[in-house]
Amino acid sequence: MIFVARKKIIEPKITIKELPGIIDRFFSNKIQFDTYKKLTDADNKTIKEVMLENKLDELPTEKCVASVSVSKRESFIEEALITKIKDMKIRGIVKKKEYVDMDALENAIYNNKINAADLASCQEVKEVVTLRVKAVK
Repeated sequence: MIFVARKKIIEPKITIKELPGIIDRFFSNKIQFDTYKKLTDADNKTIKEVMLENKLDELPTEKCVASVSVSKRESFIEEALITKIKDMKIRGIVKKKEYVDMDALENAIYNNKINAADLASCQEVKEVVTLRVKAVK
């Protein structure tokens, strides 16, 4: 990789002769990647489950520290939201194809045309468990 004036990256051109070697390398790496992905996904699930069951936020080892956090992600239940906005008789938010124009909804909430609290029944909350592993300093 060659850097030019901090703006563009110029990659050396690959020849057709070099391509089979790159394809073989990709194939080997992909097999290893898939194998490790399966192993790490299984370990990730196990670590999260055991740490959550034992109410552990963090667990240091000789090599690293694992921490687990639970966060909630909110999103709207679109069918319920469409029905609610139609009942409120606010125009320009629900489109012909029956989807909610989220920009228009945000604008209506911002301009107090709709009280966001009235839409609470149209929201769903999802828990997301995140695992972070970092080197011990």
